[in-house]
Amino acid sequence: MAIKGLTSYYETNKKAYQALSEEQCETIINASFEILEKTGMDIQHPRAQKLLLDAGAKMEDGKVKIPRELVIDCIDSAAKELVMYDRAGNEKFRAGDTRTYFGLGPTNPFFNDFKTGERRNAQRSDVADAALVADACPNIDFIMGLAQISDQNVKLSDVYETYEMLTHTTKPVISWGIDAEGLKEQVEMGAAVAGGMDKLVEKPFLALFPGCPVTPLIIDTKIYEKLEYCAKSGLPLIWMSGAQLGSVTPVTIAGASAVGLAELFAGLVLAQLLNRGCAIACGFVVLTVDMGTTHSAYGSPEHCLGEAMMADLFHYLDLPTMQTGGVTDSKLVDEQAAIETAMQVLTNILSGGHLVHDVGFIDGAMSGALEQIVMTDEIIGYARRMERGVQIDDETLALDVIDEVGPGGEFLTHEHTFENFRDECWFPTLLTRELYVNWSEHKMDMRTRTRNKTAKILEEHKVPELSADVMQRLNDILAAAEARVGD
Repeated sequence: MAIKGLTSYYETNKKAYQALSEEQCETIINASFEILEKTGMDIQHPRAQKLLLDAGAKMEDGKVKIPRELVIDCIDSAAKELVMYDRAGNEKFRAGDTRTYFGLGPTNPFFNDFKTGERRNAQRSDVADAALVADACPNIDFIMGLAQISDQNVKLSDVYETYEMLTHTTKPVISWGIDAEGLKEQVEMGAAVAGGMDKLVEKPFLALFPGCPVTPLIIDTKIYEKLEYCAKSGLPLIWMSGAQLGSVTPVTIAGASAVGLAELFAGLVLAQLLNRGCAIACGFVVLTVDMGTTHSAYGSPEHCLGEAMMADLFHYLDLPTMQTGGVTDSKLVDEQAAIETAMQVLTNILSGGHLVHDVGFIDGAMSGALEQIVMTDEIIGYARRMERGVQIDDETLALDVIDEVGPGGEFLTHEHTFENFRDECWFPTLLTRELYVNWSEHKMDMRTRTRNKTAKILEEHKVPELSADVMQRLNDILAAAEARVGD
């Protein structure tokens, strides 16, 4: 059941685990096309309406009906990879095909205080600490703020956040915006660090997240203004939707996915009409609405299935995705957090999701916790070893070594073991393999080990400082932003 005009890359990008068959991908994609053509989108900004109508869309009963031919054309024009660099200009990842990268998430209103363990309002220092801890974790590939700052002028919480990220990590940064003006100021900061806007666009270490459509099927005026600025900036763009089962989408995962994908296609079309060929990573999050509490649940099997479905759909389209993982509904970094996080991380890696954000989220994406970053880093390392699989060749089969050692021999002291054990075996930094007699001397549990490792990072990890000139420029941009919004 191929889709006319659309090339399938399902087999090209096939991974170890698929939630959807190729035919099921086509069914959902066609359903999303039907939603856009028949039901339409509530596109509220006049410029966005004109952009779509000039490109062949129609306005009926106040809804913009977007033809599938236009969507397919924009799918074809979008960049197949989203490439990001570090602060020094070194390429760090290419989000595309089946490669998976992990990073923090944004905008938690609360934070679990590392010193007291108490839940409190998120502060500016939490962003700095989260960026520093993530910078030290080898399996965390990009940084988001993890906390929506409340102890500074909240109208600039996004700008303060980017300031702290740029000064506390060298890894790629994804920033979000309260409004287009704040996004512009964040990009000015990125350009100051890069040595100019042209250099930032050439080797971007900053990607922009304008926000999400209002599910179901609305792109409001403010979101469009941010999307418009982001697409025109020349920097990589993130576009996401939230599919809450049974509340703002159908309770069925298939129906929710069709709605979410339609919203993603609408944003993708707008972005390509504004800047044809721009890189945009799309994603929708499938969240179970617990009918007992009415709260959205991240730590559900439905969420994991949704992540795998997203990967399948965008592997079919050969476009980069923004996924979700490293989140727990637990209020603490505990056994529940470990179970839910491990299932999400493993699902994303085995299904080949691309940019997996929200590492560090607890309490159903209401709070951030530094220990959750550190524990998830360990889980990602474990899962990446599984993803790597087993290499079969003359060296690994080691028939000559087996013959040399012979029956009753030992391999511990053989040179082959010394040459291969570091690559073949994954070694944890948190999980314990101590003998009981040694462990019994301290009886340190996983929570304690995670906390101790986090404390050590906070105390010892250092990030290269920006030059005095760059810091002055960042401070000037921040001062100008403060003057713009007033008290």
